[in-house]
Amino acid sequence: MKKSNKGFTLVELIVVIAIIGVLAAILVPSLLGYVSDSKVSSANANAKQVYTAAATWCTKCETAGDSVVTGIYRDDSTQQNNGGDFGAKVKANLGSGNDYKWYVVVSNGSPIAAYCAKTDKDLYVGSYPKEETDKTGKNITALTKLGNQSTNTGITSASAEAFKTMNATDCK
Repeated sequence: MKKSNKGFTLVELIVVIAIIGVLAAILVPSLLGYVSDSKVSSANANAKQVYTAAATWCTKCETAGDSVVTGIYRDDSTQQNNGGDFGAKVKANLGSGNDYKWYVVVSNGSPIAAYCAKTDKDLYVGSYPKEETDKTGKNITALTKLGNQSTNTGITSASAEAFKTMNATDCK
């Protein structure tokens, strides 16, 4: 009676598993870079949306004969301007479902920079018009405090540029 050898030997299976392990070791680190890049890109897109909503509100105020006071405005800000509560008006222009943490730097009645993150603790903080290219290393709350102190220590180049254009009297 002839014995039929169907299937793979143990050596063949070990070789295949080793090849899969080597490929996984090569691919996983490179894929993590793409995940980081996509988070930064998403944060920058959200910051652009916040910037556009703030610019829309500033334009509406200007058209109505009001002005937006120079300063830094957060998503939870209740600072009143001639046209009303800036934070609430920008949130209304963003539409529903946007629970971002953001702040906008306003100078001479128009926004000069916007920063946005998903949460207060998120290190992927997007900015507009100068977009971030990597994790900031600081969350949005820390960036706001730095802006209020009118310093640029420890923040990335895009964030620092906005603060360089401001002085201590511009920050509220």
